[in-house]
Amino acid sequence: MKKFYSLVISLCAYATIIAQSVFDNPITGTNPNTANPYTAGQTVNPNLTATGIGRSAGITGVNANNRYNASGWNSASLDANDYFELTLTPNSGRSVSFISFELTLQISNAALPNYVLRSSLDGFTADIATLAASTGSGTANTVDLSAPQYQNVSSAITFRIYAWGADDPGRTLSVNTFTFNGVTNVLPVNLEYFTGAKLTNALSLSWKANCSSTNNVDFAIERSTDGRRFTTINNFSATSVRCLQPFEYTDNSSAAGKNYYRIKVTEDNGKTFYSSIIVLLNAADGFDIAGVLPTVVNSSAVLNVTAAKKTQVTVSISDYAGRKQQQQVYNLIAGSNQLRINTAGLPSGTYIVTGITAAGQTATARFIKQ
Repeated sequence: MKKFYSLVISLCAYATIIAQSVFDNPITGTNPNTANPYTAGQTVNPNLTATGIGRSAGITGVNANNRYNASGWNSASLDANDYFELTLTPNSGRSVSFISFELTLQISNAALPNYVLRSSLDGFTADIATLAASTGSGTANTVDLSAPQYQNVSSAITFRIYAWGADDPGRTLSVNTFTFNGVTNVLPVNLEYFTGAKLTNALSLSWKANCSSTNNVDFAIERSTDGRRFTTINNFSATSVRCLQPFEYTDNSSAAGKNYYRIKVTEDNGKTFYSSIIVLLNAADGFDIAGVLPTVVNSSAVLNVTAAKKTQVTVSISDYAGRKQQQQVYNLIAGSNQLRINTAGLPSGTYIVTGITAAGQTATARFIKQ
């Protein structure tokens, strides 16, 4: 296992921070692709939960020993449905600060030329890095994750490896080994909840934090219309006593349609971290499924839904062949909704969640059952 060391210099002291693997897997064994996700042999920091390495329904597992292998990378350009995926979730009251991501990529033929890494922090829209792959034993990649957005991450973060451009659907790409390097931290400030609602002519946000172990804390409300570029729309500062009370903010200048919100939390020691992103609709009608957390599930998951008004929605879960597995009716409030779905009885595989309102509006999301 590789270790990275960085020296942090302050004005009055020198301190050494040891950054080591927080999630890794050498991926050994016979045909790891038969598991989706594959977790055998992985090592995870005790302050984190990790899903293992999985693949989307757009690609197909291919037998190969000691590597996670798949075919189906023959789209002409990047296809949002073709990827390998890894999700890390800090435990409650913890955060993770990344240093780097190491992985080895192997291809069956040089006619599969394109590979990039993206993350859920911006909805998988921007490349973190362009990766390299080769035949034989593959190519080792090291991706720098020291940028501010990958520091003190306190909610689930998913990384995806996309590939495209193969001259034949049978060309394969495999991840032979991977390691996330970083450190986990205790959060003096822990957001207990962050939610929102649709008012008549505005969008309302509310949150509550546990910050009794710090003297002062700053909350910056950030808004985006695309889930990528955020701007600060208001700031709140609070002592530890005030911080324990609920906060509310009404956004009277939200854009029409989808609005993405997050909270940037700054502790009194200068450390910052971000809340999860919620989506609210500034519209007279409509609803949207923002996603399923975690994307790779065991016995249950949370379906994040936003609605423009109070409505009823029928949520069904179907396998990738279109066979309906379960169905339930939920009553939505105007704003953000978190719907708990039971996945304990589902066989391992990829599933599609579909929500349909009485007015016939439809939205979908996808998840993988271990």
